[in-house]
Amino acid sequence: MLRSSIVVCALMLAFGSYAAEADAASGTAAAKKAVEFLLSQQNEDGTFGKSKSAQLPGMVGAALKALAGSPDKLRENNPQVAKAAKYLLSKQQPNGSICIPEFGLENYNTSLAVIGLAALENPAYKPQLEKAKKFILSCQLDEELGFKPDEHTRAYGAFGYGSSKRGDVSNTAFASEALKDLGLEEGSPAWKNAILFLKRSQDNDETNDAKEMKGGDNTGGFVYLPGDSEYGEITSRSGKKLPKPYGNMTYQAIKSLIYAGMKKDEPTMQAAFKWIKNNYSAKENPGGRGLQGFYYYSIAFSKAFTAMGIKELELADGRKVHWASDLATSLLSLQKPDGSFVNEDKRWMEGDPVLATSFALDALNLCIAGMK
Repeated sequence: MLRSSIVVCALMLAFGSYAAEADAASGTAAAKKAVEFLLSQQNEDGTFGKSKSAQLPGMVGAALKALAGSPDKLRENNPQVAKAAKYLLSKQQPNGSICIPEFGLENYNTSLAVIGLAALENPAYKPQLEKAKKFILSCQLDEELGFKPDEHTRAYGAFGYGSSKRGDVSNTAFASEALKDLGLEEGSPAWKNAILFLKRSQDNDETNDAKEMKGGDNTGGFVYLPGDSEYGEITSRSGKKLPKPYGNMTYQAIKSLIYAGMKKDEPTMQAAFKWIKNNYSAKENPGGRGLQGFYYYSIAFSKAFTAMGIKELELADGRKVHWASDLATSLLSLQKPDGSFVNEDKRWMEGDPVLATSFALDALNLCIAGMK
């Protein structure tokens, strides 16, 4: 009997179906391994990895943010961090964007680059970051770009990838995080407009006036943009086909709403809490397809709970969960021996170990803080 139990345990470990519950110490050890991996991937020009996207400032910014938030709080006294920062600053364009113009995706790359640079807390970068701030604000789809709140319910207040006139919750979340890191003042019209867009992306008839979202089941979950989900449609109880809410966008939206100043007792936020309590998972992207986009989900999940100031949550079924320990446990079970992370489902570039590891490390850093 004992031998059989040992065999079963060994098989469970081998196939990743069992993992010891993470704590701050094991999370810190895993984070340090991830740091070692990222640093081992740096190129002479300050970028990381060998993929076709390695030169994009967004990739470098994601890695820099993760390194800066890691247990050793790496800064420019580390020559590799200094090299990455220098690379990002070298890519700033006359209009303030931090990008490679021929690649496009100007707002996406600028936002991630800003998040990485701001994490270094270096006042010497203030002039460059102020220019980047003005550029990000110029990307918001508002009156200055010909958008009106009552006519453009699918786009008004959103941020997109760059020059495109279509915004989405994902890019709005990255832009909002960058603007928060840059100290955008409370009461700014940009926050007010972003809140309007995010509310219109929620399955919640009580606060959502977008016709594309009417008639749902009021789950409180969020979609990619009003009327559109990257996971197709669902049929509501009333028989209407509507975009399917899912975890990535729900947590990104919650985080962004808090950054924009929304209080926890507002109806939009209360509906979002209801969705979390009914769909909580630290093992996959709920509403999605298993582990697809899981490392992106990890940063959205960890940053939302951190912004909410929550360590423990009681779910709809009465269970109490600790998000930081739960997510760290999942991440530790996925880490490779060399410290890297990579998603077998390559959608959204998560097959790239540099991006996946940057996102995983960024999330782990918050998990460690949440477990203390």
